[in-house]
Amino acid sequence: MSELQLGLLGIGALVVIGVLAYNKLQEARLKRQSEEAFGSPHDDVLLGGKAAAPGPRASRERIEPTLSGMPGESAAPAAMSDSGIDFVATLEAQKAVGGDAVSAAIVDGPAGPGKAVSWDGYNPQTSGWEPLAAAGAYQRLRAAMQLADRKGAANEQDLSDFSAMAQSVAGAIGAECTLAERAAALARAQQLDTLCAEVDVQIGLNLVARSGSFQGTKIRAFAEANGFSLERDGRFCCRDEAGLELYALSNSEAPAFSAEGMKTIATRGLTLLFDVARAPGSLATFDRFVRFARAMAETLSAGIVDDNRRPLDDAALGRIRSQLQVLYASMEQQGIPAGSPLALRLFS
Repeated sequence: MSELQLGLLGIGALVVIGVLAYNKLQEARLKRQSEEAFGSPHDDVLLGGKAAAPGPRASRERIEPTLSGMPGESAAPAAMSDSGIDFVATLEAQKAVGGDAVSAAIVDGPAGPGKAVSWDGYNPQTSGWEPLAAAGAYQRLRAAMQLADRKGAANEQDLSDFSAMAQSVAGAIGAECTLAERAAALARAQQLDTLCAEVDVQIGLNLVARSGSFQGTKIRAFAEANGFSLERDGRFCCRDEAGLELYALSNSEAPAFSAEGMKTIATRGLTLLFDVARAPGSLATFDRFVRFARAMAETLSAGIVDDNRRPLDDAALGRIRSQLQVLYASMEQQGIPAGSPLALRLFS
């Protein structure tokens, strides 16, 4: 073969290699974009996701409904102490003490524990307990430390820090402090933590465009027609009459939704999220969640898939529903039904 022919063959080989390399790069780029668009930070245990390994929950990554990581505008009731989920200290003063004086003693006292603490005062006029108010006057007070939350169970150090804080306030206002039994509180903290680990599930249904993308104006119109409102955190939320979140709709891609951006945004995927423990209504709310997902999928010509891009048919959703029945029953047995004030505190 002549030098010219050999040169042409070499150039042809280089072109073929270049085309193959370009195709590989394109495939890798598209795969990365797909993972970014539809990846999820949470494990959908009921959808076949990998459950968290046993061990201290504080060391496990958990979803915060900030949720849920997802700050909402829910009208959660004021935290009131409850022996079912709190370690309680009772303070008895010789005479009524102003709420402002109690607040000052709390601020000036030692640092509190790593768990949420609430203060209640007994109102003799209503014969009931109420959240501590600066303008109030109280002879009886309760301090309560939450025994568990989504970060894990309270430990010995938490109880010690709380006890020191309560006793410091009691000394400052001239009251006697009586603390609940510590061993029982630690045992209850572990029970609550186990409950959280068992039922703390968020179900995500992803709507994937069959072709093209979803237009923001159409997403917003359908969501609002079904009772959703666009909130400051960039999600559309559906809430009940009390303002509690039932489920939420977000963009699977960046950026988050915004009122102005809905006019021009186009996305290939949406995520509907249902926070099992925090959503009131139990199975009835889940059924409503699924109906909405199906209706939206039909309207937008989308497929419904899980976080691993597996299609979710009626049989798969039925299995999830059956598992939810078990989770809800467990919460009811513990006296902490889904969406109740205690559940909202515990799963926070």
